[in-house]
Amino acid sequence: MALYLFLLLHLSHSELIYEHAAVFGNTEDLGYYYVDIWVGTPPMKQTVIIDTGSRLTAFPCIGCTDCGHHMDKYFDFKNSSTSRIIKCNEDVKCSKCTNETCEYSQSYAEGSSISGILVEDYILFGDDFPHAHRVLGVFGCHRRETHLFRTQKADGIIGLGYSNNIPTIVDLLYKDHDIDTNLFSICFGAKDGFMTIGGYNMSIHEEEIRWTKVYDHNFYAVKGKGLTIGGEDTGVKESDFTKFYATGTIIDSGTTFTYMSTNVYLALFGGIEKYCKLPGKCLGEHIKVNGEAHTCYAYNSKNFTSIQNFFDTFPVVSILMDEVYVDWLPERYLFAWPESKSHFCIGVYSNGGAGNVLGGNFMRGMDVVFDRAEDRVGFAKSQCDSSFIPNNKTKPVYNETNSKKEKVEGTYKNEKTIILAGLLSVAAVGGLIVMICLRYKKRRDGILQFVQSSEV
Repeated sequence: MALYLFLLLHLSHSELIYEHAAVFGNTEDLGYYYVDIWVGTPPMKQTVIIDTGSRLTAFPCIGCTDCGHHMDKYFDFKNSSTSRIIKCNEDVKCSKCTNETCEYSQSYAEGSSISGILVEDYILFGDDFPHAHRVLGVFGCHRRETHLFRTQKADGIIGLGYSNNIPTIVDLLYKDHDIDTNLFSICFGAKDGFMTIGGYNMSIHEEEIRWTKVYDHNFYAVKGKGLTIGGEDTGVKESDFTKFYATGTIIDSGTTFTYMSTNVYLALFGGIEKYCKLPGKCLGEHIKVNGEAHTCYAYNSKNFTSIQNFFDTFPVVSILMDEVYVDWLPERYLFAWPESKSHFCIGVYSNGGAGNVLGGNFMRGMDVVFDRAEDRVGFAKSQCDSSFIPNNKTKPVYNETNSKKEKVEGTYKNEKTIILAGLLSVAAVGGLIVMICLRYKKRRDGILQFVQSSEV
């Protein structure tokens, strides 16, 4: 009887859970990709830049006199019935304390910065509102923005790195068992895309996932070992990638372009230049664009049946990560110059003696899977079509009554779990071990089960 109850409980919790959200943005015009989240009670929409190179989620709140004009109204935490300000005596790391209020300050590589107070409230991620989960999390309320944070259209930023103090949205969903796997995936298209927490959609993949190990939890640090241009080895070695960022290379969705250490950078452009001298390669007039360090290429629609035919005359750049090559297609590393959409430039720049940053333009056209449980990142070519995600034009409805109901239901579920756990304690040891093994396998293989059964 007890074993039967165990099987029943196991099956009741075996449904795979994940959260999808449409992504907006591009490399050329905005220079970033962002996603909508809903914060507080009642919920207020905030647009946040997707950043795997940082950890903090933050956006402007009411009272900020040194913030820019963004897409949405500043978050009014005073008008949220579930909001509270974090105090200095709590188990949260503060940049500094003022009148017992916990404050933060964060600077970014391109020179911009944000600072303000830390607040706790409900956050909802996912566009399937009837099934999306709200989680109680800590985030930053900007009191000051500088440079790009002040001028950008998006409200703020959502950090997705490994957390060292304040849990990210991925940590919160996993901890609350609202997702089954400690994993998320990002699929940037040439324009827009989608993001999933708790799984990835194999039905939109055009190839097998190419996995490489993550070596450090300060960033998603991978190990570069080689570089080929158009299939020809450039002679780049692992030591050329430097040891900055622990391994020399990180995946950073919040950086617009890709930056490479000196040896890798020179080898890449030397290889492209050599390839472009071959007959029929890199077709298009070679031009200089004001403000761009590299040679750019003019696309003339009269000379090609499609723009893809133009891209196909350029080489595929392939980076060896551990034992797999990850291909970077020309239609992804070439970007249309904002002031002249027919001029295409190479979105790679020198990072000198620092490390290699594979930015948002490197991720374009691939579903990039960040498997935090297994410390690995996977790459699979994809069109990043988000049409399977519900297109919500409204907003989720939550009020104070809903919030109290969530707490009551959560307590009720906990009581049921305790009762069932007592009954299960008499289950046969052999059956328990077998089912635990099956459950673990389901959690890992379940990602694949979800995508195979999904309809797009």
